[in-house]
Formats: sequence, C-alpha cells, structure tokens
Amino acid sequence: MSNSVNIPQKFTFSCSADSIFIHDGRDEKQPIYYSDIAVYSQQLPDLLQKYKSDDHPFILQSENSVEYCCLIAGLFIAGIPFCSVDPTWTPGQVLESTKEVPQENYLNSAHIRALHAQWLAFLSNHEPSHKELSLTVKTTPFAFLFTSGSSSRPKKIPLRHAQLWAAFQATQAQVQLSPNMSWGLCLPLHHIGALSIVLKSLLSHSSISLSSSSDVQCWNSWLNGRHNCQVVSMVPTQLHNWLEYNRTQKYPSIISKAFRFIILGGGPTNAADVEEALKYGWPILLSYGMTETFAHICSIPASELQKPLKDPLPVGLMHPSHSVRIRYEKGDYDPLIWLMGSQIFTPESSQNLMLESFDEEGWFCTGDIGKMDEKGLLYIQARRLDRIISGGENVAVDWVIDCLKQYPIVQDCAIIGVADPKWGQKVVAFIVPNQSILLPDNQKNIEAHSSFAITELEPVIAEKLLQQCREKSLPLSHHPKEIYYLSALPRNSLGKLNMPRLQNLYASTRGK
Repeated sequence: MSNSVNIPQKFTFSCSADSIFIHDGRDEKQPIYYSDIAVYSQQLPDLLQKYKSDDHPFILQSENSVEYCCLIAGLFIAGIPFCSVDPTWTPGQVLESTKEVPQENYLNSAHIRALHAQWLAFLSNHEPSHKELSLTVKTTPFAFLFTSGSSSRPKKIPLRHAQLWAAFQATQAQVQLSPNMSWGLCLPLHHIGALSIVLKSLLSHSSISLSSSSDVQCWNSWLNGRHNCQVVSMVPTQLHNWLEYNRTQKYPSIISKAFRFIILGGGPTNAADVEEALKYGWPILLSYGMTETFAHICSIPASELQKPLKDPLPVGLMHPSHSVRIRYEKGDYDPLIWLMGSQIFTPESSQNLMLESFDEEGWFCTGDIGKMDEKGLLYIQARRLDRIISGGENVAVDWVIDCLKQYPIVQDCAIIGVADPKWGQKVVAFIVPNQSILLPDNQKNIEAHSSFAITELEPVIAEKLLQQCREKSLPLSHHPKEIYYLSALPRNSLGKLNMPRLQNLYASTRGK
C-alpha cells in the first residue's frame, strides 16, 4: 500500500533572525522571523499543557491569521500532531467529525491568539539560543485534514512526512523557493493547498505573505513584487474575481521579474479566464490534486498549451516518480483516474472505506473521470459523481440536503454539481415537494408531466430555502444556485440515486 520515497531522517529548520517566516499582507506589521518560530516550537509543549489531555491531535479552528500560521509552524517543528478544520463548521459539525478527540484538545481562534500573546511575551525577555532545529521524520501522521464527498460526511485524511517531502521536491523543481522569497497565501488553512504552503516554506526556509481570500489589491501588489513574492496559489473562482476586479478598475498589469507562477487548482478552470490572464502576462500554472495527494500531483504552465485555449483544459503532466492509469471498471462506462506515487496518502488501518480506494498493487482510485492525450497530458472530464467542488470548497451534499429537508415543503431532496464559469461547479438542488403543502398550481403543473417532471421553484420559496441555509451557517459554496421541483427522484432498484439521470434532467432544462 505505502509508496517508498527517499526522504531524509530529519527535517532541519533555520533559526535565523535575518530570514522572515511570515509577512502580514494586509498591513505592514513587524514580520515574524525564523528565530521567533524556533522559540515558539520549543515553548509550545509547555504552553499547551493546560489544553492537552492525552496523545490525540489538537483540533484547530480559526480564520486565517498570522497567529494561526505561526501555531501550525510551531506544532509541526515540535512534532505535535494537529488537525485544521473548516472555520465555517458549527460546533456540532466539529464534534461529530472529531468525536474521538477530547474537547480539551480543541483550540479556537481565541485560544490561538492567547498562545501567540504568551509566546510574544516570552520573546520580549529572551533571545534565541539555537542556530538550527531538527525534526525526526516519522511514518506516523504529523497532521490530519478533512475532505468531503458530496454524499458523505467529511473523511479524515492522515498526512505523513513522506508525502510532504515528495510534494516539496516537486515544488522546488518548479519554483525554487529560497529565504526571504515569499509564497502568497490566500487559501484557508483547512485546505491542503494552504497547509502545504506553510510546510514547504518551512523546509525551504522561505517566507509567506498572508492575505484574505478576496484581497485582490494585495494580490496585485504581490505580482508587482511586494514581499519578494514568487508564487501564489489560488482556486479558479479567486482568479475569476481577480480578473473581473482588474478589468473593471482598469488596473495596469505590472509583474515583477522574480514572480514565477499563479498556481491554479482545487476545481475546474475555464479557458476564458486563463486566456485573459495570459494576455496580461500572468504566468498561470494549471494543476490537479486533492487532500489525498498532498495538493497538486501534476501541473503544466498554461503558456505551453496550444492556442487558442479550449475547454476542458489539461491539468498537467504527472510529477516525477508518480504514475497515472485511466481504467474502465467492470460495469462502468466512464474511464476513472488511478494514481500511484509517494504523494498519495496511506490510510490508517482502521479506515476500511478508504482502504477500499486502493487495489492490490497500491493504485489509488480518485473516482474522477479523465483521459490522457498522446503527450501524456491529463484531462479531467468530470469530477467524481459523489463530489462537488464549488469555489475551491468540497461540498458535503448531505449537510445541504439535511438543511433543505428541514423546511416543511421539502419531502425529499438531491444535489448535483454543474459546471459554472465563476464557481467551477455550482450546487443545483432538486426537491420533491410535500404534496399536502405544495401550492395547487404547481401540483397541477407537475402532474401534467412525466414521472420525472422538472419545474423551476418559485422565487419566494427558493429564497426561503436559501435563508434556511444562511441560518444553519452553511458556507456560501454549499448554497444551491438553482433549485427545481421534481415529482420523484430517479432511483435504481436498490433505492440508490441515479446521478447521471439527474444530470441529464438538468441538461434538459438548458435546452428549453
């Protein structure tokens, strides 16, 4: 199952007072240096004594901040396992997903700020005494992240040092990170794309420049060379909004000579946005990956593709020492993508469902539908039918369904993901109405059609359903962008939803 990789026995970390670990991209506060992080990593075991109850990982929940990045860096160097969770999750969702972890191990933004303040107070009275720190490489997970399929609760993915080292080596071959050259971080830290930025920066002793997930003005300054920015990672929706802002504001495109790439991943990318970015001279690196592959596992500069660009765009060539196979499974009509390599995760022995994603030879089934061309370029033809990625966020559809079904008019409900130029995929909901509550006019309209009649929902009811989503604190990426009535949901003889049939039903409404 596990893939061997030649990694060092120890990771070493600079303690230099000259090398910057993180800039706050939103203002010009004093940056945090590597010497500061070294002290933090040494102090954390003592600082965490009042929280930690046993050997379980710490559960971290917070919006992005300098304090949060520093804590993740300190925990990693100290060898203390952690799990970063979505800041939009309700307390109930956190407890359900991490129920095996004692509540004492849960750290929210207030706890993280308090730890940071204690550390800064210690720093004010002590000078760093070490030139270098080291971390022993282990086979056990150093951290966990959650990923979610659309038909299931989030799954906890273990992250290991071998994966990190393989991903780091692949990044270095492309970007060549170095001290005081920064990586723009505008993704939330419960994403593998964001967490990998922090960890790869530590291994290269380079720096991070932090911004919010929508601060296009800060991103423009990165392109211009602020903080010696070399690379930025973002999802297609962020690129779409960035281009729209610059187009509307007629912002001049000025790119620093040091700037290397805008790494684009986390969901479907549309050719029109990439074409526009290339016209500005923006160096787009298309990529494909997931939490299970420790961020992107294949990539290609968009500038190397044949023009004009057309959808679907390829997502790249596989990173060295990684392999891909396109297989037709028995009884399947769609070719699935299988991967093997040192960036692929290894499930815990207790994670039986995840173990089933691997075959006897160790190939991992992504569930995504794809193809390869004669040049070895990988194309994603469709994300797996049980997963929706909207605005770079994995959408846990059963949370959306649970929310919608709490509204009295909804008897049954189903969700699909549909290609969208802004969101990558948008959430589309089908509801089977409670016939005793359904308005008479709509009931007649539905009964006049076939057994799977599709009718657009009235705006008033649609708004009430969306208001319920807001009240239940569902992330915006989870909100249905379109909602339809169905007289019944298409199911097979075992009662399982026929997802391709739902996709076809939706497509039929586009042809009207």
